[in-house]
Amino acid sequence: MSGVWLGLTLALVLLPSNIPAAAVPLLRAEWSASAVVVGWVVGAYLAGYAAAVVMILPLTDRLPSRRIIVAGAAVSALASLALPLVARDPWIAVALRLIAGAGLAGVYMPGVRVVAATARPEQRGLAVGLFVASFYLGSAASFLVAGLLIGDSIGWREPMLWAAGASLVGVGLAFGGAPPLPPAGGKAILDLTVLKEARLMRTVGAYSGHAWELFAVRAWMTAFLASVLVAQGATTADATGEAGRWSALILGAGIPAVFIGGWVSDRLGRARTALTIAIASGALGFVFGALGSAPWSVLLAFGFVYSGLIAADSAVYSTSVTELAPAGKLGSAQAIQAFIGFGAGAVGPPAAGLALDLGLGWVAVFGVAGVASFIGALPLLRDLRRQDGAPAQ
Repeated sequence: MSGVWLGLTLALVLLPSNIPAAAVPLLRAEWSASAVVVGWVVGAYLAGYAAAVVMILPLTDRLPSRRIIVAGAAVSALASLALPLVARDPWIAVALRLIAGAGLAGVYMPGVRVVAATARPEQRGLAVGLFVASFYLGSAASFLVAGLLIGDSIGWREPMLWAAGASLVGVGLAFGGAPPLPPAGGKAILDLTVLKEARLMRTVGAYSGHAWELFAVRAWMTAFLASVLVAQGATTADATGEAGRWSALILGAGIPAVFIGGWVSDRLGRARTALTIAIASGALGFVFGALGSAPWSVLLAFGFVYSGLIAADSAVYSTSVTELAPAGKLGSAQAIQAFIGFGAGAVGPPAAGLALDLGLGWVAVFGVAGVASFIGALPLLRDLRRQDGAPAQ
Protein backbone atom coordinates (compact mmCIF):
# COMPACT_ATOMS: atom_id res chain seq x y z
CA MET A 1 0.00 0.00 0.00
CA SER A 2 2.90 2.38 0.71
CA GLY A 3 3.90 2.13 -2.96
CA VAL A 4 0.45 3.37 -4.00
CA TRP A 5 0.67 6.44 -1.76
CA LEU A 6 4.20 7.15 -2.89
CA GLY A 7 3.09 6.85 -6.50
CA LEU A 8 0.28 9.35 -5.93
CA THR A 9 2.71 11.71 -4.20
CA LEU A 10 5.09 11.55 -7.15
CA ALA A 11 2.31 12.07 -9.69
CA LEU A 12 1.02 15.17 -7.87
CA VAL A 13 4.48 16.67 -7.45
CA LEU A 14 4.98 16.27 -11.21
CA LEU A 15 1.64 17.83 -12.15
CA PRO A 16 3.16 21.31 -12.86
CA SER A 17 6.35 19.92 -14.38
CA ASN A 18 5.41 19.88 -18.07
CA ILE A 19 3.23 22.98 -18.30
CA PRO A 20 6.19 24.90 -19.85
CA ALA A 21 6.80 22.09 -22.35
CA ALA A 22 3.10 22.07 -23.25
CA ALA A 23 3.20 25.86 -23.70
CA VAL A 24 6.40 26.16 -25.76
CA PRO A 25 4.76 28.10 -28.64
CA LEU A 26 3.25 30.57 -26.15
CA LEU A 27 6.50 31.02 -24.21
CA ARG A 28 8.45 31.70 -27.39
CA ALA A 29 5.92 34.34 -28.42
CA GLU A 30 5.62 35.98 -24.97
CA TRP A 31 9.37 36.25 -24.37
CA SER A 32 10.53 36.49 -28.01
CA ALA A 33 12.80 33.57 -27.17
CA SER A 34 14.69 31.16 -29.40
CA ALA A 35 14.03 27.42 -29.33
CA VAL A 36 17.30 26.90 -27.45
CA VAL A 37 16.34 29.37 -24.69
CA VAL A 38 12.89 27.85 -24.24
CA GLY A 39 14.59 24.46 -24.29
CA TRP A 40 16.57 25.56 -21.25
CA VAL A 41 13.38 26.65 -19.48
CA VAL A 42 12.13 23.10 -19.94
CA GLY A 43 15.49 21.46 -19.25
CA ALA A 44 16.26 23.52 -16.12
CA TYR A 45 13.85 21.33 -14.15
CA LEU A 46 16.06 18.35 -14.95
CA ALA A 47 19.27 20.28 -14.33
CA GLY A 48 18.03 21.21 -10.85
CA TYR A 49 17.24 17.57 -10.23
CA ALA A 50 20.70 16.48 -11.36
CA ALA A 51 22.47 19.11 -9.26
CA ALA A 52 20.54 18.32 -6.08
CA VAL A 53 20.46 14.57 -6.33
CA VAL A 54 24.19 14.13 -5.66
CA MET A 55 23.66 15.78 -2.28
CA ILE A 56 20.25 14.37 -1.40
CA LEU A 57 20.48 10.69 -2.31
CA PRO A 58 23.57 9.85 -0.23
CA LEU A 59 21.57 11.12 2.76
CA THR A 60 19.15 8.23 2.25
CA ASP A 61 21.96 5.94 3.42
CA ARG A 62 21.89 7.76 6.78
CA LEU A 63 18.46 9.40 7.19
CA PRO A 64 14.89 8.05 6.98
CA SER A 65 13.62 8.30 3.42
CA ARG A 66 10.24 9.66 4.51
CA ARG A 67 11.78 12.86 5.87
CA ILE A 68 13.60 13.46 2.60
CA ILE A 69 10.53 12.74 0.45
CA VAL A 70 8.30 15.16 2.40
CA ALA A 71 10.86 17.98 2.22
CA GLY A 72 11.44 17.44 -1.49
CA ALA A 73 7.73 17.48 -2.29
CA ALA A 74 7.30 20.78 -0.42
CA VAL A 75 10.21 22.53 -2.15
CA SER A 76 9.10 21.43 -5.61
CA ALA A 77 5.47 22.46 -5.08
CA LEU A 78 6.33 25.92 -3.73
CA ALA A 79 8.81 26.70 -6.51
CA SER A 80 6.26 25.64 -9.12
CA LEU A 81 3.64 27.85 -7.46
CA ALA A 82 5.99 30.86 -7.67
CA LEU A 83 6.70 30.40 -11.39
CA PRO A 84 3.48 31.85 -12.85
CA LEU A 85 3.44 34.60 -10.22
CA VAL A 86 6.91 36.10 -10.69
CA ALA A 87 8.46 34.83 -13.95
CA ARG A 88 8.52 37.76 -16.37
CA ASP A 89 11.42 36.56 -18.50
CA PRO A 90 12.87 33.14 -19.35
CA TRP A 91 15.80 33.37 -16.94
CA ILE A 92 13.62 33.88 -13.86
CA ALA A 93 11.68 30.88 -15.09
CA VAL A 94 14.92 28.92 -15.42
CA ALA A 95 15.88 29.74 -11.81
CA LEU A 96 12.53 28.63 -10.41
CA ARG A 97 12.54 25.50 -12.54
CA LEU A 98 15.96 24.65 -11.14
CA ILE A 99 14.55 24.83 -7.60
CA ALA A 100 11.46 22.79 -8.49
CA GLY A 101 13.62 20.11 -10.06
CA ALA A 102 15.83 20.04 -6.97
CA GLY A 103 12.74 19.28 -4.90
CA LEU A 104 11.83 16.40 -7.20
CA ALA A 105 15.23 14.90 -6.39
CA GLY A 106 14.00 14.32 -2.86
CA VAL A 107 10.93 12.43 -4.06
CA TYR A 108 11.69 10.26 -7.08
CA MET A 109 14.83 8.22 -6.42
CA PRO A 110 14.23 7.92 -2.66
CA GLY A 111 10.80 6.59 -3.61
CA VAL A 112 12.39 4.04 -5.95
CA ARG A 113 14.58 2.95 -3.07
CA VAL A 114 11.64 2.47 -0.71
CA VAL A 115 9.62 0.50 -3.26
CA ALA A 116 12.57 -1.71 -4.25
CA ALA A 117 13.43 -2.42 -0.61
CA THR A 118 9.90 -3.43 0.34
CA ALA A 119 9.12 -5.58 -2.74
CA ARG A 120 9.78 -9.32 -3.03
CA PRO A 121 12.84 -10.02 -5.25
CA GLU A 122 10.85 -11.91 -7.90
CA GLN A 123 8.44 -8.96 -8.21
CA ARG A 124 10.90 -6.10 -7.80
CA GLY A 125 10.98 -5.14 -11.48
CA LEU A 126 7.19 -4.99 -11.62
CA ALA A 127 6.93 -3.06 -8.33
CA VAL A 128 9.48 -0.47 -9.37
CA GLY A 129 7.82 -0.32 -12.77
CA LEU A 130 4.48 0.53 -11.19
CA PHE A 131 6.10 3.33 -9.18
CA VAL A 132 8.00 4.67 -12.18
CA ALA A 133 4.71 4.58 -14.08
CA SER A 134 3.52 7.23 -11.63
CA PHE A 135 6.26 9.46 -13.03
CA TYR A 136 4.69 9.08 -16.45
CA LEU A 137 1.18 9.51 -15.04
CA GLY A 138 2.08 12.83 -13.45
CA SER A 139 3.96 13.97 -16.54
CA ALA A 140 1.10 13.07 -18.88
CA ALA A 141 -1.45 14.66 -16.56
CA SER A 142 0.61 17.85 -16.67
CA PHE A 143 0.19 18.02 -20.44
CA LEU A 144 -3.51 17.26 -20.04
CA VAL A 145 -4.03 20.15 -17.60
CA ALA A 146 -2.33 22.50 -20.06
CA GLY A 147 -4.26 21.10 -22.99
CA LEU A 148 -7.62 21.45 -21.26
CA LEU A 149 -7.07 25.02 -20.05
CA ILE A 150 -4.87 26.76 -22.62
CA GLY A 151 -6.77 28.57 -25.36
CA ASP A 152 -7.24 31.96 -26.99
CA SER A 153 -8.48 33.49 -23.71
CA ILE A 154 -6.24 31.62 -21.25
CA GLY A 155 -2.46 31.52 -21.41
CA TRP A 156 -0.03 29.27 -19.56
CA ARG A 157 0.02 30.95 -16.13
CA GLU A 158 -3.45 29.91 -14.96
CA PRO A 159 -2.89 26.20 -15.72
CA MET A 160 0.45 26.42 -13.91
CA LEU A 161 -1.23 27.89 -10.82
CA TRP A 162 -3.86 25.15 -10.75
CA ALA A 163 -1.30 22.39 -11.21
CA ALA A 164 1.08 23.79 -8.60
CA GLY A 165 -1.74 24.15 -6.10
CA ALA A 166 -2.70 20.52 -6.62
CA SER A 167 0.91 19.45 -6.12
CA LEU A 168 0.75 20.79 -2.55
CA VAL A 169 -1.61 17.89 -1.80
CA GLY A 170 1.32 15.59 -2.55
CA VAL A 171 3.16 17.00 0.46
CA GLY A 172 0.41 15.73 2.74
CA LEU A 173 0.32 12.33 1.05
CA ALA A 174 4.06 11.98 1.54
CA PHE A 175 3.60 11.96 5.32
CA GLY A 176 1.51 8.81 5.15
CA GLY A 177 2.89 7.27 1.98
CA ALA A 178 6.53 6.66 2.83
CA PRO A 179 7.09 3.87 5.39
CA PRO A 180 9.78 4.45 8.03
CA LEU A 181 12.41 2.51 6.09
CA PRO A 182 15.57 2.35 8.22
CA PRO A 183 18.68 3.87 6.62
CA ALA A 184 21.32 1.50 5.30
CA GLY A 185 24.01 2.87 7.58
CA GLY A 186 26.36 4.00 4.81
CA LYS A 187 28.07 7.34 4.38
CA ALA A 188 25.99 10.51 4.25
CA ILE A 189 28.23 11.88 1.51
CA LEU A 190 28.63 10.82 -2.09
CA ASP A 191 30.78 7.69 -2.31
CA LEU A 192 32.58 7.84 -5.65
CA THR A 193 33.89 4.29 -5.35
CA VAL A 194 30.69 3.18 -7.10
CA LEU A 195 32.25 4.59 -10.29
CA LYS A 196 34.53 1.53 -10.29
CA GLU A 197 31.58 -0.83 -10.76
CA ALA A 198 31.75 -1.46 -14.52
CA ARG A 199 28.34 -3.08 -14.98
CA LEU A 200 26.69 -0.41 -12.89
CA MET A 201 28.28 2.36 -14.95
CA ARG A 202 27.25 0.74 -18.23
CA THR A 203 23.69 0.77 -16.95
CA VAL A 204 24.04 4.41 -15.92
CA GLY A 205 25.40 5.29 -19.37
CA ALA A 206 22.44 3.61 -21.05
CA TYR A 207 20.09 5.40 -18.68
CA SER A 208 21.61 8.75 -19.68
CA GLY A 209 20.81 8.05 -23.34
CA HIS A 210 17.30 7.07 -22.32
CA ALA A 211 16.86 10.30 -20.32
CA TRP A 212 18.18 12.48 -23.16
CA GLU A 213 15.70 10.88 -25.55
CA LEU A 214 12.77 10.92 -23.15
CA PHE A 215 13.00 14.56 -22.14
CA ALA A 216 13.91 15.87 -25.59
CA VAL A 217 10.80 14.21 -27.01
CA ARG A 218 8.68 15.37 -24.09
CA ALA A 219 9.91 18.95 -24.51
CA TRP A 220 9.10 19.19 -28.21
CA MET A 221 6.14 16.84 -28.70
CA THR A 222 3.49 19.52 -28.16
CA ALA A 223 5.32 22.07 -30.34
CA PHE A 224 5.58 19.50 -33.14
CA LEU A 225 1.91 18.60 -33.01
CA ALA A 226 0.95 22.28 -32.74
CA SER A 227 3.01 23.11 -35.83
CA VAL A 228 1.07 20.48 -37.77
CA LEU A 229 -2.25 21.92 -36.57
CA VAL A 230 -1.19 25.50 -37.38
CA ALA A 231 -0.29 24.35 -40.90
CA GLN A 232 -3.86 23.06 -41.13
CA GLY A 233 -5.25 26.49 -40.23
CA ALA A 234 -5.56 26.56 -36.42
CA THR A 235 -4.49 29.59 -34.35
CA THR A 236 -1.35 29.21 -32.24
CA ALA A 237 -3.27 29.23 -28.94
CA ASP A 238 -5.91 26.73 -30.08
CA ALA A 239 -3.27 24.53 -31.70
CA THR A 240 -1.22 24.59 -28.48
CA GLY A 241 -4.23 23.54 -26.41
CA GLU A 242 -5.24 20.71 -28.73
CA ALA A 243 -1.64 19.57 -29.11
CA GLY A 244 -1.31 19.53 -25.32
CA ARG A 245 -4.32 17.24 -25.00
CA TRP A 246 -2.98 14.86 -27.62
CA SER A 247 0.49 14.99 -26.03
CA ALA A 248 -1.04 13.92 -22.72
CA LEU A 249 -2.65 10.90 -24.37
CA ILE A 250 0.44 10.01 -26.39
CA LEU A 251 2.84 10.36 -23.48
CA GLY A 252 0.35 8.51 -21.31
CA ALA A 253 1.14 5.44 -23.42
CA GLY A 254 4.31 5.29 -21.38
CA ILE A 255 2.37 4.43 -18.22
CA PRO A 256 1.57 0.79 -19.08
CA ALA A 257 4.78 0.48 -21.10
CA VAL A 258 6.92 1.20 -18.03
CA PHE A 259 5.71 -1.71 -15.94
CA ILE A 260 5.42 -3.98 -18.98
CA GLY A 261 9.11 -3.32 -19.59
CA GLY A 262 9.90 -4.09 -15.95
CA TRP A 263 7.85 -7.29 -16.09
CA VAL A 264 9.58 -8.44 -19.29
CA SER A 265 13.01 -7.72 -17.79
CA ASP A 266 12.16 -9.94 -14.80
CA ARG A 267 11.95 -12.79 -17.32
CA LEU A 268 14.35 -11.99 -20.17
CA GLY A 269 17.03 -10.09 -18.27
CA ARG A 270 17.67 -6.39 -17.74
CA ALA A 271 20.36 -5.80 -20.37
CA ARG A 272 18.63 -7.68 -23.20
CA THR A 273 15.33 -5.93 -22.57
CA ALA A 274 16.85 -2.45 -22.30
CA LEU A 275 19.04 -2.82 -25.39
CA THR A 276 16.18 -4.04 -27.57
CA ILE A 277 13.89 -1.23 -26.48
CA ALA A 278 16.55 1.48 -26.91
CA ILE A 279 17.39 0.45 -30.46
CA ALA A 280 13.71 0.30 -31.45
CA SER A 281 12.80 3.68 -29.96
CA GLY A 282 15.87 5.39 -31.40
CA ALA A 283 15.07 4.16 -34.90
CA LEU A 284 11.41 5.14 -34.67
CA GLY A 285 12.36 8.71 -33.72
CA PHE A 286 13.61 9.40 -37.24
CA VAL A 287 10.35 8.07 -38.68
CA PHE A 288 8.14 10.07 -36.34
CA GLY A 289 9.81 13.39 -37.17
CA ALA A 290 9.14 12.82 -40.87
CA LEU A 291 5.38 12.40 -40.42
CA GLY A 292 4.39 16.07 -40.15
CA SER A 293 2.59 15.97 -43.50
CA ALA A 294 1.10 12.50 -42.98
CA PRO A 295 -2.59 12.00 -42.17
CA TRP A 296 -3.31 13.06 -38.59
CA SER A 297 -4.43 9.54 -37.61
CA VAL A 298 -1.17 8.04 -38.89
CA LEU A 299 0.88 10.61 -36.99
CA LEU A 300 -0.99 9.87 -33.77
CA ALA A 301 -0.70 6.11 -34.19
CA PHE A 302 3.06 6.33 -34.60
CA GLY A 303 3.18 8.74 -31.65
CA PHE A 304 1.54 6.22 -29.33
CA VAL A 305 3.95 3.45 -30.33
CA TYR A 306 6.94 5.79 -30.15
CA SER A 307 6.00 7.04 -26.68
CA GLY A 308 5.53 3.52 -25.37
CA LEU A 309 8.95 2.43 -26.60
CA ILE A 310 10.67 5.48 -25.12
CA ALA A 311 9.17 4.75 -21.71
CA ALA A 312 9.43 0.97 -21.62
CA ASP A 313 13.03 0.75 -20.39
CA SER A 314 12.70 3.27 -17.54
CA ALA A 315 12.02 0.75 -14.79
CA VAL A 316 14.60 -1.64 -16.24
CA TYR A 317 17.42 0.81 -15.54
CA SER A 318 16.12 1.88 -12.13
CA THR A 319 15.75 -1.74 -11.02
CA SER A 320 19.19 -2.66 -12.37
CA VAL A 321 20.85 0.05 -10.30
CA THR A 322 19.24 -1.23 -7.09
CA GLU A 323 20.58 -4.71 -7.91
CA LEU A 324 24.09 -3.75 -9.07
CA ALA A 325 24.93 -1.19 -6.37
CA PRO A 326 27.39 -2.39 -3.69
CA ALA A 327 25.96 -2.99 -0.22
CA GLY A 328 25.50 0.22 1.76
CA LYS A 329 26.14 2.38 -1.32
CA LEU A 330 22.76 2.38 -3.05
CA GLY A 331 22.18 6.05 -2.25
CA SER A 332 25.46 7.00 -3.92
CA ALA A 333 24.78 4.70 -6.88
CA GLN A 334 21.36 6.25 -7.42
CA ALA A 335 22.89 9.72 -7.07
CA ILE A 336 25.40 8.97 -9.83
CA GLN A 337 22.62 7.51 -11.98
CA ALA A 338 20.40 10.54 -11.49
CA PHE A 339 23.19 13.11 -11.88
CA ILE A 340 24.46 11.68 -15.15
CA GLY A 341 21.04 10.64 -16.44
CA PHE A 342 19.08 13.77 -15.64
CA GLY A 343 22.07 15.92 -16.56
CA ALA A 344 21.85 14.38 -20.02
CA GLY A 345 18.09 14.85 -19.90
CA ALA A 346 18.56 18.56 -19.17
CA VAL A 347 20.74 19.00 -22.26
CA GLY A 348 18.39 17.06 -24.55
CA PRO A 349 15.67 19.75 -24.91
CA PRO A 350 17.99 22.65 -25.85
CA ALA A 351 20.05 20.37 -28.11
CA ALA A 352 16.90 19.38 -29.98
CA GLY A 353 15.86 23.04 -30.00
CA LEU A 354 19.18 23.96 -31.61
CA ALA A 355 18.36 21.63 -34.49
CA LEU A 356 15.12 23.57 -34.91
CA ASP A 357 16.86 26.97 -34.73
CA LEU A 358 19.30 25.81 -37.40
CA GLY A 359 16.41 25.04 -39.72
CA LEU A 360 17.08 21.30 -39.80
CA GLY A 361 13.43 20.41 -39.26
CA TRP A 362 11.55 17.97 -37.08
CA VAL A 363 13.35 14.89 -38.38
CA ALA A 364 16.54 16.30 -36.87
CA VAL A 365 14.79 17.24 -33.62
CA PHE A 366 13.63 13.70 -32.94
CA GLY A 367 16.74 12.25 -34.57
CA VAL A 368 18.88 14.05 -31.99
CA ALA A 369 16.84 12.25 -29.34
CA GLY A 370 17.04 8.84 -31.00
CA VAL A 371 20.79 8.82 -31.61
CA ALA A 372 21.44 9.41 -27.91
CA SER A 373 19.30 6.43 -26.93
CA PHE A 374 21.07 4.15 -29.38
CA ILE A 375 24.61 5.22 -28.44
CA GLY A 376 23.91 5.06 -24.71
CA ALA A 377 22.62 1.49 -24.85
CA LEU A 378 25.36 -0.04 -27.03
CA PRO A 379 27.73 -0.87 -24.11
CA LEU A 380 25.05 -3.19 -22.74
CA LEU A 381 26.08 -5.66 -25.45
CA ARG A 382 28.88 -6.73 -23.10
CA ASP A 383 26.36 -7.70 -20.45
CA LEU A 384 24.37 -9.97 -22.78
CA ARG A 385 27.12 -12.58 -22.58
CA ARG A 386 26.76 -12.62 -18.81
CA GLN A 387 23.04 -13.33 -18.83
CA ASP A 388 23.06 -17.03 -18.05
CA GLY A 389 19.35 -17.21 -17.44
CA ALA A 390 19.26 -15.28 -14.18
CA PRO A 391 16.60 -12.66 -14.77
CA ALA A 392 18.09 -10.10 -12.41
CA GLN A 393 21.29 -9.71 -14.41
